[in-house]
Amino acid sequence: MATQAPTPTVRPLCAPRATVPIPLPLGISPFRASSIRLLGKKWANGTTLRYHFLTDDSWQWPDIQKQAVRKAFAVWKGLKIGLEFKETDDASEAEIRIGFDQREGSWSFVGIDSLRNSDRNRTMNFGWDLTDDWGAATALHEIGHALGLEHEAQNYNAGIVWNEALVYSTFGGPPNHWDPETIYQNILAKLERKDTQATRWDPQSIMQYPFPPQLIAAPPPYNQTGIPENTELSAADKAAICKIYPQLRPAATIGVMDLQRLAPQWAAQSNFVFEPTETRNYTIRSIGEADTKLVLFTERDGEPRFVTAKDDSGSPDNAKIAVRLVKGERYIVRARTHYAEEGKDLGLVII
Repeated sequence: MATQAPTPTVRPLCAPRATVPIPLPLGISPFRASSIRLLGKKWANGTTLRYHFLTDDSWQWPDIQKQAVRKAFAVWKGLKIGLEFKETDDASEAEIRIGFDQREGSWSFVGIDSLRNSDRNRTMNFGWDLTDDWGAATALHEIGHALGLEHEAQNYNAGIVWNEALVYSTFGGPPNHWDPETIYQNILAKLERKDTQATRWDPQSIMQYPFPPQLIAAPPPYNQTGIPENTELSAADKAAICKIYPQLRPAATIGVMDLQRLAPQWAAQSNFVFEPTETRNYTIRSIGEADTKLVLFTERDGEPRFVTAKDDSGSPDNAKIAVRLVKGERYIVRARTHYAEEGKDLGLVII
């Protein structure tokens, strides 16, 4: 009588909260769509992301666990990216609010989805000990999601052929206990093809799950060796995050009716300082045929604080922010290009 093969042993894995789809019109070119979607969940470069350790009757937050999270933030910032991270004691001030409910596993909303979604006021949760190597890797991984990174195994170019029945039975059992939809969305489903903005699959990425070889039908050698546990940022992780969030250049000064050029390259961001000479309603708008995100900040205690944003991606209209600004205050406008056809002139004006 044949014996059934044992279920492979797997780690408890992250199950990020579902991303909010970016609506795009029918007929948009695949290249334009992929360019928009690659940046759609990313923060404006130069944003200060405040994080807060939420307290709740359901969990405790030992300081040794907090230290593991702080260390992971420091690793990402150590790449000299343009984002800043700051811990705050005020949950209402935090873009990233972190729980430690051990019953739910580890997860995070992806990028700016944290601004629109929460689960019991959390935008991130850790579901196991963070003080060992796997815990430290988990902290890096979840912060990667918070910065806008997706699971690497779902990269269109990964080319993984799964033993699907075994994937479902393995992750439906301990330690993950996922339902079929969660398994499909977090392992089997492929992210939309990125066309000419495609990135190579990186099996060493911190965003790549480890998988035993029994779950993989192809390609070799992973169907013999499996995909290992990655506990550090890979070279490709570092290159990708530094391209999305490069070191910030000094902002240029802009005045009323002072047309300023915007960089047309994909992911390029232009930064401006505006100091209104009178208190009134202003319109900040992009000019030219492009998909652009405008983000407005005010300065408070020397730090940029989010005011509002507008993203015209996929629309025939230009991004436009209509807002009341105050004389004597200092404002920062960040304009990021999501897509522009070659040779097009782009600009920004304040009216």
